Amino acid sequence: MIIIADTRLRSCSCSCSCSKIWAWSGGPSRRFGLGQLSPGSLPNAGTNFRGRGRRRGRLDAAGYLLLEVLLALVVLSIIVGLVFRIIQTTSSVTSNVQFLQGAQEHSDGMYEILRKDIESLPGTAEFETKRTKDEFQLIFDETSFNFSWKGAEAGFGTVILAVRNQPDGRFSLVATEIPEPPVSDAPPPPTVVTTLITGLVRCDWRFFDRNTGNWVPNWASGGDKPTLLECTFQVSGQSAPVRAVFPWRVAETNTGGA
Repeated sequence: MIIIADTRLRSCSCSCSCSKIWAWSGGPSRRFGLGQLSPGSLPNAGTNFRGRGRRRGRLDAAGYLLLEVLLALVVLSIIVGLVFRIIQTTSSVTSNVQFLQGAQEHSDGMYEILRKDIESLPGTAEFETKRTKDEFQLIFDETSFNFSWKGAEAGFGTVILAVRNQPDGRFSLVATEIPEPPVSDAPPPPTVVTTLITGLVRCDWRFFDRNTGNWVPNWASGGDKPTLLECTFQVSGQSAPVRAVFPWRVAETNTGGA
């Protein structure tokens, strides 16, 4: 293209215009981008464009893959949290059931011990109650010991059932067996203290007076005995208190004989 321009310019009669044409045709051919491309440059350009597209596709795929991993981790965390909550709830329910079963066993055991002791009271036994600041006492005098689980041969003397206040605001039922002093100069037998049950949220006693036909909260000292002894107790964890009534069979027999 430059050679043809030179030939035409030689036939021109105006020197100034030729110089202008020479100045125009001398250098700025680089402005034409397609004219500067060689025959093999177009395929290379397409290859470059395709390479850039592949790299961008790889970046997009990597972005999608990272998003999928994050979503999977979130879903996995939710599932693990739900499973842990289910296990924790099941463990709590099982623990509560076991606690309630243990409380019921304590309640049944206390009822059986009280029934065995009260129903075996002899006719010569004397009974009274005593209240102090920290406890309420049921005092059975001249009776055999049953709370030591050794039968009638365990001893004989005074039995005190005491409802004591615990530091946590609950109550405990404690049996104290005080043997009679020996006739000889031998040392007295030791006092046996047995804690029957702890953790009571309620432990109330009442006594039925057959002379008045009423329930009374206290019993004065004397040879007369209550016909019935009532204990209302509630172990921690129980939904409702338990009311147990124990008959004093000796008193019933004496009443019947009268």
